[in-house]
Amino acid sequence: MSYQFTKGMLALVVAGTLCCLSCKKGTTESEAKVKPPVRTYVVTARIDKKGTNSNSEGTAMLKGAYSEESKLLVYTLEYEGVDPREITLRNGAKGSYGVLVKELYVFGKGQQSQPLTGSITLSPLQERQLLRGQWFVAVNTPTMFPEISGMLTLKQM
Repeated sequence: MSYQFTKGMLALVVAGTLCCLSCKKGTTESEAKVKPPVRTYVVTARIDKKGTNSNSEGTAMLKGAYSEESKLLVYTLEYEGVDPREITLRNGAKGSYGVLVKELYVFGKGQQSQPLTGSITLSPLQERQLLRGQWFVAVNTPTMFPEISGMLTLKQM
């Protein structure tokens, strides 16, 4: 009797195993890959003497938006109390000279008057640096290089 019980149990285990192995859940490629949410950000930079430890009374403000979907940074920049010769967007640690990302304004190149507006399409590396808070604006004048600067901050919409 114990021989038949063991033989029956073995048959049940084998049948259950075969049943489980034969069932296969069908997944499509779109189900397997989960796409992260696409975010948009409000971008701001308060640009003043605190970024450079100068004695300048000049200030500037950059306002803009960034979309992860289009990789487009759109900005508007206004300044006062300073005579800029060059306004640049740079990548680097706070207080450093940084690496040039884009010239926003160069004196004598026939650019528009205030407010300065424009857009930049970012590469994947530039996007990572922007989202990590490594970008800043530097305003250079004839007497100081830079006279005022400020870090870009992002706030998710």
